[in-house]
Amino acid sequence: MALKPFKSHFYKVEKLLDCLHLDLVGPISPPSVSGHGYFLIIMDQHTSFKFTRFSKHKLDALKEFITVTNLMETTQGRKIRKIVSDRGEEFSNSESTKLADESGFIHVTSPPYTPQLNGLAGCTNSTILEKDFCLLL
Repeated sequence: MALKPFKSHFYKVEKLLDCLHLDLVGPISPPSVSGHGYFLIIMDQHTSFKFTRFSKHKLDALKEFITVTNLMETTQGRKIRKIVSDRGEEFSNSESTKLADESGFIHVTSPPYTPQLNGLAGCTNSTILEKDFCLLL
């Protein structure tokens, strides 16, 4: 049985930081020279600007997200309105829920086993991994 095509699901955004897409990739084998086995992609939907942060452990992703978003909000003078991620444990826990409540942004998660619905961050991850593998050849 074939799957039906997915309709466009992206939220309409008008300004920078209206919607950020997040995805964590890893564990990467072999890890980087400095021992980082994961990387986090944070992508602004309006500008398609991407931040990449590396971490040694999966649960460091939330700390890296906080660091980047504080920088973004400070430099742009705007607050984040919405983030979109998959249901990975790094962003679907009580600590991230508390952060969303305190910061005032909405956290939307895609349904399980549907990477098509986290497309912006997922495509970016594939591009980065393909370029890395080409460099290894």
